[in-house]
Amino acid sequence: MATQTDKQKSNFQIKDTLFRKLFSDKARAIELCNALEGTNYPPTANAMICNLEESLLRRYNDSAIAVENKLLVFSEHQSSLNPNMPIRLLSYATDTYYTWFVKMKEIYKEQLFKVPTPKFYVLYNGEKALTQETLRLSDAFELPAGDFSLELTVQVLNVNYGSGCTTLEKSPSLNGYAYLIDLIRQNQRNGLTRDKAIYPAIEQCISKNILAEFLQKYYEEVAIMLAREYRFEDELEARMEEGLERGLERGLEEGLERGLEIGLIQAAKKFLQKGMAIEEIITTLELSDRHAKELESAVL
Repeated sequence: MATQTDKQKSNFQIKDTLFRKLFSDKARAIELCNALEGTNYPPTANAMICNLEESLLRRYNDSAIAVENKLLVFSEHQSSLNPNMPIRLLSYATDTYYTWFVKMKEIYKEQLFKVPTPKFYVLYNGEKALTQETLRLSDAFELPAGDFSLELTVQVLNVNYGSGCTTLEKSPSLNGYAYLIDLIRQNQRNGLTRDKAIYPAIEQCISKNILAEFLQKYYEEVAIMLAREYRFEDELEARMEEGLERGLERGLEEGLERGLEIGLIQAAKKFLQKGMAIEEIITTLELSDRHAKELESAVL
């Protein structure tokens, strides 16, 4: 059964993503767990939101929910699917266990210390075609075949509104979230900018009684979170393109490989100046160990 150490309490601020904010409610968390796992936990089930606070080296925009004896770890994607999700969620799960569940004195005893059973999900609502339904940590191993001791499997679900995903049918909250994102995209296709597309989408959801109570309570906060998430995606793509373009230019003089390397480093430093967490920069740009250490030393 999920239990909490006294190390951390839930505290949702404007820096949270909309997904994290929406499912910080225990009733919605249980609903989502039931939809994903095929369980039938009642609203009174033992549930706990196990999200982590942001730190200097990590940007915790993933989410974790403990319901009875399960620990569900989520990542939400709004653009292309990142194949590095297993190693990212491995890190998140480890930090979650040690923050919320592990009692250091207990794990050094002879008696086995029990923790909630983990399940990993990527909830994909990007507009590009989804090419993988399962991601495995072993796909990243340099020696993928043969004997290894560690595996982590992530189930990828297409939660775009109207995708036919059964989880949406079973979770009104997740379906309402997908509907809101879909409305924003429709407004954009009709000529509105992303920022201007958000407010009418929220209003329409409220008028149709879709997540109405939540959206009325957190109206401005939701709009700010959505705008920030979209701006972050736009900037991420722009910075990567800018870095690669500069790298290609330098590549004409110093060799293509060296030029691309320079471009990635420049992009990484610009993200760092913008406040992006080091771990996420390293993962997104796929920096080598040498360049990752160089970036980490810049903040020390």
